[in-house]
Amino acid sequence: MKQKSIISYFYGFFAVWLVASVLLFLYGGFFALYQGTILSVLELSLSFDNAIVNATILATMALVWRRRFLLWGMIIAVFGVRFVFPILIVYFSTSMGFIDSFELAIKNPDEYERIIESSHHIIMSFGGMFLLMLFLKFIFDENKDTHWVKYIEHFATKLSKVGDIKALFIMFLILAITYIAPNEVVMGDEMVIVNKLEIIVPMIIGVISFYLLELLKGAIELKNEEKEQNSDLKVTELSGGFISFLYLEMIDMSFSLDGVLGAFAITQNIVIIMLGLGIGAMAVRSLTIYMVEREVVSKYIYLEHGAMWSIGLLSLSMLVQIFHHLPPMLITTFAIVPIALAFIHSIYKNKNFITDPDN
Repeated sequence: MKQKSIISYFYGFFAVWLVASVLLFLYGGFFALYQGTILSVLELSLSFDNAIVNATILATMALVWRRRFLLWGMIIAVFGVRFVFPILIVYFSTSMGFIDSFELAIKNPDEYERIIESSHHIIMSFGGMFLLMLFLKFIFDENKDTHWVKYIEHFATKLSKVGDIKALFIMFLILAITYIAPNEVVMGDEMVIVNKLEIIVPMIIGVISFYLLELLKGAIELKNEEKEQNSDLKVTELSGGFISFLYLEMIDMSFSLDGVLGAFAITQNIVIIMLGLGIGAMAVRSLTIYMVEREVVSKYIYLEHGAMWSIGLLSLSMLVQIFHHLPPMLITTFAIVPIALAFIHSIYKNKNFITDPDN
């Protein structure tokens, strides 16, 4: 069967880009289109590692769930995470109802931004800790036999055979933040004193969310091993697909938190943010499907490692941003440089792929 062209994987992205660009222009003219374009580039630059991680997980899922990830996942990513989620922050942070929160986002974007920024430390605590758990799971994997940053990864693999090191690491980190970290957190351009529980509780929720998803995945995998009849296998495959889909959406949401907050530095308009970040989100999903069907991650053997190190740096940057401002360029560098280095190293390691792409 003839292989799909590379461009064909991005037809959906081009369609979304065209429709969103027209809507942006009709909504606010060339300036809204300009802001939306910047947001889409921001989203793609911060989420390139997300595409690689998604591709690694999606490669183990049935074709039907890949399609659902592209369709349903896109709706959740654009409308849910980038539109409804910020409004829910306002809803839970104030005494306003959901409709009032929505009207505030549309009619008074400055006040809306101020309320979002007042929850900055809570969002960064949750998202940073969830992504850090994802990185630690990769580093402390006793079954991992391919190492990119050899000394660190090899040592971590050996250490992981002793016990659950990542849980111990997280406990010490939370303990250190409890007793050492300052009470002052970033809120917009100001430093504000808060109760430490506003930092610690979201971190614990992030860790619990990670372990709950891991528990659900483990339960489904165990069920798959025990079932032997075709009908039972079909049921567990559907259940496993749903859990993996939920896992992907959770990862996507954690990646999106930094982008959603960073978007307010460009515009406070919720419609422009949703459309601009939505274009970037569709680009990430199209890239993910391309990587899965072309087996890019398996051919470039260190690409997943680069993505995971990028996640580790981004998660730490999110935790640091609770207490200090970090330049956006530095955060973008964390997202791109490890992947670029891993990609180059993979080409060097696997020269046969250049001369014979089919091998």
